Amino acid sequence: MTGLWKYFEEHDAIFAAVVAAVGIVGAVVGAKIQANGGRDQAAAAREAAKIAAEAQHVAALWNVRQVQIADFIRNARELRRLLDRYYEEDPGGWLGDEAKAIRQGIDTKFAEIELIAVKAVVDAAGDVRSSIESYMDEAVTGGWEGRARLALRNLSFSDDENVSRAAIRASQGFNESDRDTRLQLLRAVPGLSIQHARLLASTAGSLRWLDERNRKTEIFEQRLAVLVEAARVMLRAEGDVAPAPPQRRWWRRAAV
Repeated sequence: MTGLWKYFEEHDAIFAAVVAAVGIVGAVVGAKIQANGGRDQAAAAREAAKIAAEAQHVAALWNVRQVQIADFIRNARELRRLLDRYYEEDPGGWLGDEAKAIRQGIDTKFAEIELIAVKAVVDAAGDVRSSIESYMDEAVTGGWEGRARLALRNLSFSDDENVSRAAIRASQGFNESDRDTRLQLLRAVPGLSIQHARLLASTAGSLRWLDERNRKTEIFEQRLAVLVEAARVMLRAEGDVAPAPPQRRWWRRAAV
């Protein structure tokens, strides 16, 4: 019981929804007892209590599913946004730490989804998780090439004419078949680090990293769309209401 209260303290939105459900169920219980008229009140109360328990369970599960899946999707999108910055900024500082923290959060949310969601949602979430892992691996390796290319491009727009001319000449030198020649041209660009010069000379300025980034982005978005659709089906989003427990026959009698 202590663990349950702790969970609700950390997820106040779920707790509020469950409290609302309990209020509705209380009204249902009263209606149930009245509808039975002269029937045994104890039996009617037991049946109503059973229905109330089912309603509370369904409402709580629906809200837990909604919160956990929404958090998972939000974390996945946020991580991809941070990984895109790897191609412009060195991830060695806060950027890398933040990405790792969100990556761990995705693992935690996925474990929770495995326990509460239907198989279609679990499978779709697993595909998204796998996709973001692949995206992260590519951002770590391809990010070096992206940052090197960006550094050379920025130098080509330098206000210093000598710097910009050297950067443009080095970029044109990517067509050279000789790596040493390319490296020599790149080393002649003021402000370009030796690490970037060596990397660009080795890859001849290839945009493979950009093609791979775009490919993995497309895969990620496709898999995320599948997850969203599976979650909407599970949560009955088109009905605009949380799922309700199966109706009992007494509902029909009470309505007459």
